[in-house]
Amino acid sequence: MATSTFDRKIEINDDESADNLIKILTADEPKKPSSRHPFSYEDRKRSEELLRHYLSHSKR
Repeated sequence: MATSTFDRKIEINDDESADNLIKILTADEPKKPSSRHPFSYEDRKRSEELLRHYLSHSKR
């Protein structure tokens, strides 16, 4: 999968936005890490079948 890196300037224009950013940056890390496999095997298989189905229609 291709990735790209870029720099983006962040501008904070009001006190509420600054407070929200500080809250996010200083918050404790989540207690439970997110799942590395958010989809079940059946969900993935169904998604791949749908993709294959739609791609087969685009070849015509």
